[in-house]
Amino acid sequence: MIKIKDRIGLTLLEIIVAMLILSLVMYGLLSLFVASKHLVYHSGSRVVSMEVGKYFFEDDNLTVSADNLPDKNCLYNDSSCVAVNRTFNDIQYNVTYSTAGVMNATGVFTSLRKVVIDIEWVEPK
Repeated sequence: MIKIKDRIGLTLLEIIVAMLILSLVMYGLLSLFVASKHLVYHSGSRVVSMEVGKYFFEDDNLTVSADNLPDKNCLYNDSSCVAVNRTFNDIQYNVTYSTAGVMNATGVFTSLRKVVIDIEWVEPK
């Protein structure tokens, strides 16, 4: 009768398979962290763009009040709505304004006017 010794260690094949499984799990976790970093950064840029829009609506150079004269009011004079570029946190935000009439439910324009602020930015990679 041949007596086989009890195995004490791991074979090279078992170690390679374990390292392969571990590397696949670590790659999945790493890609999850990278994607979440990009989402957090993008969310921060969106918050800044909303604050930029709020700032420009409250800016003294942009008059959107119906109480003021129509020639100086952005609601009635599109030339008063000037595009502006601002940089915050090394990101340039391009702010443009557009005005339009407001339709009622029947599709008829009312005497109301609206100003829309479009904010564009490019996030660094």
